[in-house]
Amino acid sequence: MELELDLITGTTVHYYVTCKREAWLYAHKIAADQEDENILMGKALAQIKEEQLPDFGFGYLKIDKVEKRKGHYLITEYKKSLKNPEGAKMQLLFYIYLLKKSLKLRFIEGKVISGKKVLYVNGNEENMQKMEELLHEMRHFLAAPKPPKPQKIPFCKKCGYRDYCY
Repeated sequence: MELELDLITGTTVHYYVTCKREAWLYAHKIAADQEDENILMGKALAQIKEEQLPDFGFGYLKIDKVEKRKGHYLITEYKKSLKNPEGAKMQLLFYIYLLKKSLKLRFIEGKVISGKKVLYVNGNEENMQKMEELLHEMRHFLAAPKPPKPQKIPFCKKCGYRDYCY
């Protein structure tokens, strides 16, 4: 059994790359600790960003910024930190994948910005194939009736779901 693609969000992809248990809990609508300081900080930053820069809505997704440049599109995602660059990269690559596939765009790239740090992501065929494989894996994994057992990783300390694990 597979989970429908439209139930996967950029946040789900980010969580899956970070911690599969966190992704499973999030995908199954199990709420994280809403009083967690990192979640409160994220909400505050999202509110500030929304006031200054409206999201680009695309279906059920909210993309921070989309620009049309000479011959291509540039997507920008803003993060409070880049402690997990792979998660941020894959979240952005997910947005690139959906836009490229749905709108039949030929060239699209992206960047993740956190403070003065910038991470660039290319929407080339190799990355599109990588995302397709990840989404196939996620759709099977997230359809499981139970989450995987918890595994202690460096991100656990600041995770809003840590009460579900230890």
